[in-house]
This record gives sequence, C-alpha cells and structure tokens, in this order.
Amino acid sequence: MDDQTTRLNRIEEKLDKVSEAIVSLARMEERMITLFKRMDNYDDHHRALDGRVTKVEISTASGAWVERVVFILITAAISGSIYFGK
Repeated sequence: MDDQTTRLNRIEEKLDKVSEAIVSLARMEERMITLFKRMDNYDDHHRALDGRVTKVEISTASGAWVERVVFILITAAISGSIYFGK
C-alpha cells in the first residue's frame, strides 16, 4: 500500500507541474497576442504616416520649381537694378 501511495503522490506532483506549465504557456500566449496587436497598430500608424509624408513630398516637389523661378526673378531684378542703376 505504501508503494502505491508514493507512486500516486509522484503522479500528482507531475500533474501539478504539467498544469503549472499549461498555465504558464497560456500566459505567454496572451502576452504574445498583446504584442502582435501592438505591432499591428504600429504598422497601421506607420502606413498612415508614410502616406502623409508622401503627400507632403509630392506637394513640396511640385512647388519647388515655382520657388526657384521666383528667386531667379528676384535675383535678376536686384542685379539689374544695381547694374543699370550706376
């Protein structure tokens, strides 16, 4: 009888360890799910920011030639007034 009791105690201890391991795995899985959700949110935010930056780049690039032409005209006007003002 004593042999069976010790054997049952060992089995119970092993079952307790297995249940602790299962609980630990479940907690780890919940953490991973939370991290994956966070990463998805970061990806969505990054895509939105990337789209906004692209729009700003396009609008800046299209207005850059106007700015250059204005600076050339201002420079030419100043140079002409200095040259012809003598």
